[in-house]
Amino acid sequence: MRACNPNFLRALWPAFLVALPATALLFSAVNPREVMLFGAPAPISDLGMYTVTFFVLWLLCWAASALNLWLFGGPPPEPQWDD
Repeated sequence: MRACNPNFLRALWPAFLVALPATALLFSAVNPREVMLFGAPAPISDLGMYTVTFFVLWLLCWAASALNLWLFGGPPPEPQWDD
């Protein structure tokens, strides 16, 4: 069994930094009290809506960052100098 790829863990911090302004931008346009889930008002407080939305956005940003790191692989190999 292989250990977790550290590239996936490296993607957490940039995803966190992107999720913060994304949540602020989202809730500058949307009032959390007006959010509807399946046609009914969301049964959650404003702070709870902010929290859940932040973690969902963090997860989405992390997935995008991790996918990017996975697709492009690790750092390029060191050049071999012939002496």
